[in-house]
Amino acid sequence: MPDRAIRFVIKPLVFTASLLPMALLAWSAATHQFNANPFNAIVRSTGYWSLRFLCLTLAITPFRWVTRWHAAVKFRRMMGLFAFFYALVHVIAYVVFDRIAGLEASERADTWLAARHVLWTVAADVSQRPFFLIGLIAFVLLVPLAATSTSGMIRRLGGRRWQRLHRCVYAAAIGSVVHTYWPLRDITRYELYELIVGLILILRVCRAYALRTPRRPAPIGTMPAA
Repeated sequence: MPDRAIRFVIKPLVFTASLLPMALLAWSAATHQFNANPFNAIVRSTGYWSLRFLCLTLAITPFRWVTRWHAAVKFRRMMGLFAFFYALVHVIAYVVFDRIAGLEASERADTWLAARHVLWTVAADVSQRPFFLIGLIAFVLLVPLAATSTSGMIRRLGGRRWQRLHRCVYAAAIGSVVHTYWPLRDITRYELYELIVGLILILRVCRAYALRTPRRPAPIGTMPAA
């Protein structure tokens, strides 16, 4: 597929499709289509979409190996940025709807008091519920990846250092899976994410091992292949 078609046709379509979950979520909230707790639905939905885009980001490279469609790598940055975008909305929705909304009117009037109270309650959640801490670590790992996703940052960091930094996406994906599964009692609906991340990691490890395994030297007296 020509680069022009990917740049001016496929990428805008993928970008629009990636924004559809957020648009549908905002429409459902505006039209009161959620259940008794719409804010909880927003927090959960954005978290799931962040995990889905993380899975898509990790799956692009194995997909390129299997299909030989090397142009697929052009969508990896976009998928990673959307994973961070939905994770950021997930965190903001949690702070606004779950923490700030629970403040008293007198606490909201004082900005410093409100900020101190919100930070205290978030710290309490992190210390009392380990899956909060794991989710926070996964989000923190995504921040430098999103900040260094531009071509200019790749040139500044250098290819090898940039690649080493962006390997943190695997830790972020594993942390996101644990953060998603831990509080759920019935996980039968969400086992797909665990399988996808596990399969991708296995493929990456196997390929890295195959590329690093030295080839056996050819027997003496044999002619090298042309």
